[in-house]
Amino acid sequence: MQMIIKQCDNCVPKGKNFYCKACDKTAEVFYIYCYYINRFSENTLMGRMKAFTWHDVLEYVKNNFFHNHSGELDINCEKNFAYIEEKSSHKLSSNRSTNKSDRNHPIGYKIYLNKDNESIHDTPKGDFWDLTLT
Repeated sequence: MQMIIKQCDNCVPKGKNFYCKACDKTAEVFYIYCYYINRFSENTLMGRMKAFTWHDVLEYVKNNFFHNHSGELDINCEKNFAYIEEKSSHKLSSNRSTNKSDRNHPIGYKIYLNKDNESIHDTPKGDFWDLTLT
């Protein structure tokens, strides 16, 4: 599911993550979940995000949701799913237990593309970030 439909001639040489007002693009909605033990454990819906690219979503999560981390993150992005989390060595050094003892500091975030094309108004409640306004 491509969100940048066609880049303009000025953006093409800059790479696939670049776009401007002249590009033909459509925004998608993404669901953002956080987790405290590992990405396979229980997770909590934080909210929804509207953006043009996976790159925009991952950069926003990396720069705004991780606090006091060393800068070393594992990032994996597939077609309809992505996760971004602290690297394993940092998870172990933080002495996390399996009882969610550090509820204020998730170790990672799962991101899902809204593949059902639900309206923004039909999606679950929670925070909403619109990255298309900037």
